[in-house]
Amino acid sequence: MMQLEDLKRFVIDVPRYTSYPTAAEFSTEVNAETHGRQLQARRAHGAGALSLYVHLPFCAELCHFCGCHALIARTPERIDRYLRALDGESALVAGLLGEGRQVAELHFGGGSPSLLDADAFESVMNGLRSRFLFQLDAAPSLEADPRTTDAAKLARYRALGIQRLSFGFQDLDAGVQRAIGRNQSAAVSRAAFETARGLGFSGINIDLCYGLPEQNRATFADTIETVVSLRPDRVALFGYAHVPWLKPRQRLIDAAALPRTDLRLQLVSDAHARLTGAGYLPIGFDHFALPEDPLARAAAGGTLHRNFQGYTTTGTDTLIGLGLSAISELPGAYAQNARSLRDYYAAVDAGRLPTERGVLRSAEDRLRGDLIRRLMCEFRLNVPAIEARYQLSFPERFANELAALRALEDDGLVSVARDTIELTPLGRLFVRNVAVVFDAHRRKPAPAARRFSASV
Repeated sequence: MMQLEDLKRFVIDVPRYTSYPTAAEFSTEVNAETHGRQLQARRAHGAGALSLYVHLPFCAELCHFCGCHALIARTPERIDRYLRALDGESALVAGLLGEGRQVAELHFGGGSPSLLDADAFESVMNGLRSRFLFQLDAAPSLEADPRTTDAAKLARYRALGIQRLSFGFQDLDAGVQRAIGRNQSAAVSRAAFETARGLGFSGINIDLCYGLPEQNRATFADTIETVVSLRPDRVALFGYAHVPWLKPRQRLIDAAALPRTDLRLQLVSDAHARLTGAGYLPIGFDHFALPEDPLARAAAGGTLHRNFQGYTTTGTDTLIGLGLSAISELPGAYAQNARSLRDYYAAVDAGRLPTERGVLRSAEDRLRGDLIRRLMCEFRLNVPAIEARYQLSFPERFANELAALRALEDDGLVSVARDTIELTPLGRLFVRNVAVVFDAHRRKPAPAARRFSASV
């Protein structure tokens, strides 16, 4: 059995591969005009359901550890102004796509979407439904902060068709909560979850985070035990990335209090063992789901998908992102919205898409992105199927990659055969180390500062 010291060498800085090319390659080569042409091309492409992401960036307060694009909601007027602009952007995008386009998946992220009062949230839903046609199985989902979620809001969410909730717990230990600038007691977290269950929500995820300041094996084990006792449908187990040069609010975290690599490995290993022991199936490299959950069924059936929202059951070729900093995925490009309210408002008020940057996707990008996605979702590559789909010889096209994979085979991460490349159980934990082999953009000289999180 491999020892902890052996595993530490596999912990490298590597993308999470929610896209390919990754956001590190975004530039101003994609602007509002480029984005508009891509949306019109998607319209000309014909029928086909979309995924829809809506970014609601406001929080009551900002947590020190958070890597999301979030803002403090100082006044109700600030939220109202944002929602008017969001509605304006929605109209612009729907006009380019063709109103009435079918939506297979809808997700509200942030920030804290649950900060909105119920009437404001209903207005957002009504605006979207006036422009897009939601499939019956779209299963709208919403990220909810237990501190801003009550029974009245949850009941309205149910009435408005929200089917899945994601509660951010992170860690239930009071000392860890203080260290990350979060005032969220275990009692508040449990109460929000139990209220949602009592109202009939059957699709609930709990977000946990390892690698936070002041964490240790005993306290995180207590958090995992509490989560297991609640029996959520899914658990997302993310590794904290300390990048204060990219996220200035993380400077408020005492770096000396962060778990070192060996403790990070122990935390994720302990959590993995407890969750799987409780009957959760590991999905991808950072999710767990009960066997009857749609995410587990998608993984078992080979239909699991991955995009900017992480692992999902809906495999569309287009993800439309609405709101501040939101990213759209289109067959020919990724496009990200403005990241400042001033720029976002200025564009929408002028009747323009608020696109700030992005990257065009070549045929080679789409090929490599498909291989990376298959590794991230299926943990294997069916070589003959890839050769047939893309009309290529895998050994000739990816000779350098095969050489790199054989080195990883010696490390015990993959098994390489003529027809199949398959990750080992150890390789599944370090799947990003394998996926990066196919990332042509990572062959460029590395920047001085880290851009990516650790693989574990």
